[in-house]
Amino acid sequence: MRITAILPLALLLTVAVSAQNTVRYTPSTAECIDFLYSNMSLPDSVDYPLSYWREQARLAIRARREMSWGDSVPRWEFLHFVLPVRVNNESLDNAREVIYRQLAPRLKGLTMQQAALEVNHWCHEHVSYRPSDARTSSPLATMANAIGRCGEESTFTVAALRSVGIPARQVYCPRWAHTDDNHAWVEVWICNSGPARTGSWHFMGACEPEATLDRGWFNWAASRAMLVRTYDQEGNEIQTTSTYAPTKTLKVHVVDNAGNPVSGATVDFRLYNYSEFYPLHTAVTDDQGKAQFTTGYGDLQVWVSKNGRYGVKKADAYTTRMTIVPCYASGSSWTEEYDWHVPSTHLQEPDRSVVDTVSENGRRLMDEDRIRTAYQQKTFYAGDNQLLRQARSNWRVIDTFLKSGHPNTGLVIKGLSEKDLRDVTMEVLRDACLMPLAGLQSGGVRVSTEPLRPYVAFMQKNFRPMTAAEWISWVEKNITVDDTDNPKGLAMSVTGIYRNRRCDSTSRELFTVAGARALGLKAELNPVGKAVVQGLSLATEGTALPPMGTLKLDVPADVMYYHGYTVSRMVDGRPMSLDYADDDPTVTHKFREGLQLPAGDYLLTTGTRLAGGDVLTHSVMFTLPADRTTTVPVIFRKSDRSVRSDLHLDDSEKNASATSIQCAQ
Repeated sequence: MRITAILPLALLLTVAVSAQNTVRYTPSTAECIDFLYSNMSLPDSVDYPLSYWREQARLAIRARREMSWGDSVPRWEFLHFVLPVRVNNESLDNAREVIYRQLAPRLKGLTMQQAALEVNHWCHEHVSYRPSDARTSSPLATMANAIGRCGEESTFTVAALRSVGIPARQVYCPRWAHTDDNHAWVEVWICNSGPARTGSWHFMGACEPEATLDRGWFNWAASRAMLVRTYDQEGNEIQTTSTYAPTKTLKVHVVDNAGNPVSGATVDFRLYNYSEFYPLHTAVTDDQGKAQFTTGYGDLQVWVSKNGRYGVKKADAYTTRMTIVPCYASGSSWTEEYDWHVPSTHLQEPDRSVVDTVSENGRRLMDEDRIRTAYQQKTFYAGDNQLLRQARSNWRVIDTFLKSGHPNTGLVIKGLSEKDLRDVTMEVLRDACLMPLAGLQSGGVRVSTEPLRPYVAFMQKNFRPMTAAEWISWVEKNITVDDTDNPKGLAMSVTGIYRNRRCDSTSRELFTVAGARALGLKAELNPVGKAVVQGLSLATEGTALPPMGTLKLDVPADVMYYHGYTVSRMVDGRPMSLDYADDDPTVTHKFREGLQLPAGDYLLTTGTRLAGGDVLTHSVMFTLPADRTTTVPVIFRKSDRSVRSDLHLDDSEKNASATSIQCAQ
């Protein structure tokens, strides 16, 4: 009786959903603006005006109206994956309008699936891969400079697809298990044939067009992934791991020494990558002390913590349930060695030495390489000045600035990254020249990987000269921390923070350093990301830095930070890796000589990556006392099995078809 009562209801629901899908959805500008602002991070609402968002909504609605597949996109997919402009942490621009003008005529007469593939070919005409820092350039900057890392290629491709009304999202594997790297690519929503507006998600390599969807050089790598994920516009995580790899659910039970459940404990599911155990996923235990994570079939480190106490345990490939006791407290010292195994795969790794010159798609890729190379040869600087060559499409801005006669041009340029040279504006450069010498010598206008905007003149107009203590006190009293409204971790502008007086904690640290430099004070971020202004840091009240100790590491020759070892500071029972540049050889030199760090507990981790991807780790927890020098040996485990000799394992970033001219010109 129950079954016969439920079946008709299920049928009615199916009919209702089908009917809803066939109803034409016509978004209004007001609805779009309301949705964007309801789900927008605080920095975007502060740093971009309403007029910008209104124009982006208008363009999204226009694409929906003018492209033949526009009406086939349901409301949810449109609002979450067509309407939004932001993809990653990129600076926002008017790419939607510029790209639409170029693509719309090219896509006439194509089906939605054909159009998605064609957009990717167009993207490949404009951009190929080159590694760079974590700042994501805007879509138009990536296009102008013809290069981008995978995060930028996928941001650019998603922007292009959305500009013509095709739902798209950036998906990524935060860290591979089998190699020290990560990767990001694109998923697109394609409407199925038939009257009901149903569809499904498919994947593609960004700026790496294949002849069909659901195919890329990374199929093999993704089949060994421990996590692949994306997010909707409301910030909800969407796990897509099972699309690419077999998965299991790992359930963790946290109990105290008496066996009682520990609720509210933080559970980090950590994967070895780049010499650290990176938190793939963080959960909080429920009232029964339980948390879980759906992941691939590889080994993970599970780290639980609450109120400064912590416990750590290994979960192997087939572990589905485990119990952990937070048995360690501050001051604990221990050493652990583990063998970590990575997921296996039945797929064959592609041969990237083979150039496809036969297939239609392969010939297209080579033609697209020629188009992109011709653009670079026509547009970029071709002389001997290395600085102007690095600036690529922005070389005229850099050249004009260097010849402008502004004071301290050399120091301003010195404070910029290579990527900055490619997209920094003249407005920012001229404004930077107003920074006093102490600020320029501290690093200039660049603090971390935040977007560069002019702020020096603004700060000098609104503040009199201050001491470090006065500046720290002003920030503490006037800038409120709100970490609830910035899920992507965007950096709010200096001027936006001043006007809004509210920002997330990371943005406030950046603001503290930038403002101090603008006022002529020496300031920088320390390795744990905290602002230090002439020896003072942010606290409830402006106070001096905590007691310091000196850490000396006995590091073997030819080993670099992040390429063989990492040091993490314990914060509330969780290890937080000290943030040093992974390509800076001076870091290891400083550790050998002795580097001052806040006194406290630290975790040193080393790893030996074997040829198959497995890892041998050595971890030691130790206490760094104040006003003393502590020497710790950096120990690497050895194995009779083959060891990978290359430290930069960038197979996750290369086009398997080997037809794309990487870093041309």
